[in-house]
Amino acid sequence: MLGARRGWCRARLVLSATVALVAAAAGQTPAQARVPCRPGPGTTTIAHSAKARIFEYERDGNDYACLYSNGHARYLSSSEHYAYRLVRFAGAYVAYVENIAAIDDHIGVVNLRTGRIYSYQEVRPIENGVCPQVDSLVLKGDGAVAWIGTNFLAEGFCLSPPGPAIEVRRYDRRGLRTIDTGTGIVPTSLRLSGSRLRWQNAGHARSAALL
Repeated sequence: MLGARRGWCRARLVLSATVALVAAAAGQTPAQARVPCRPGPGTTTIAHSAKARIFEYERDGNDYACLYSNGHARYLSSSEHYAYRLVRFAGAYVAYVENIAAIDDHIGVVNLRTGRIYSYQEVRPIENGVCPQVDSLVLKGDGAVAWIGTNFLAEGFCLSPPGPAIEVRRYDRRGLRTIDTGTGIVPTSLRLSGSRLRWQNAGHARSAALL
């Protein structure tokens, strides 16, 4: 009986070590490796596509993103403090506008194969600027991303008309750049067709490449 118990304990240790090694190779902790990827009991889907989803795991209250083809849950944040205003899926990537404690928006892009998270500032800092907001977001399958962000002036307590600038920003293989600015930009107008960005500024159609 004692020998059988020792054998069972050894088997458990080997299994635990195997799980830890597999999780480490995937860039996850053992706890993350046990978080279910596909929809089911104990999870609440926040946003999804045919290939991936963002969800809350009820057991720990955290938010995760997952690509169904590899089954690895990628930790995003604590759902107690974050919300996802805009979400876009493309290829093995997901991009989102993350609202932190109902104060500021934030741009995040996750490579769901590797778990790497990229973070971008929604607009450039301005004097007396508060509550930057993002109303357009597009994503390519290689992780290139673009958005339109609006600056507000502190005197308006986030309810005033747009501040001194609305910005179209993009991040691609050339790095982060503001490609248009002005109060005439329509915040919800950004579109992506192939590798071409299109938006409206003061009644005029404008475009740029997203490489």
